[in-house]
Amino acid sequence: MKDFGQRLYLTGVSTDIGEADLRDLIVKYTRIEPCKIERVDLDTALPAYVIEFDALRDGDIQQIGSRINGMYWHGQEIYAHVI
Repeated sequence: MKDFGQRLYLTGVSTDIGEADLRDLIVKYTRIEPCKIERVDLDTALPAYVIEFDALRDGDIQQIGSRINGMYWHGQEIYAHVI
């Protein structure tokens, strides 16, 4: 399965958040720069994103997800799932 364990599915993000804000959040709390951020759920009040990373070491994606999962940000609780 291509890219398994190199992506996060992020839900619960407020609609007033842009891609740059999301990138800044991820870098601030993980110190790892995502290579791609794509909004995948366009018609909901709390959109979802797929966030891709390059060249992660074993276990990195789980650490990224655990640092972000359940965080309150801009008045919403966000959830991160490894895909």
